Amino acid sequence: MCASGLSSVTAPMAVTAGAAGVGVGSAINKLNDVVAMIAEVRSIAEALGTASRTVSEDLRTVHH
Repeated sequence: MCASGLSSVTAPMAVTAGAAGVGVGSAINKLNDVVAMIAEVRSIAEALGTASRTVSEDLRTVHH
């Protein structure tokens, strides 16, 4: 499953729900400032890192 049009808030939700990939181009392209674009990419990456750690921890709990 994949999801698109996501933000730093909704991307982790999609990953937690089982999405193998997320599209964030529309969230980035609506910004007019390169610095804002970089900040949004970092925010999404950080949010996804949190989501993937949570999913990994949940899987360890289920398997043990």
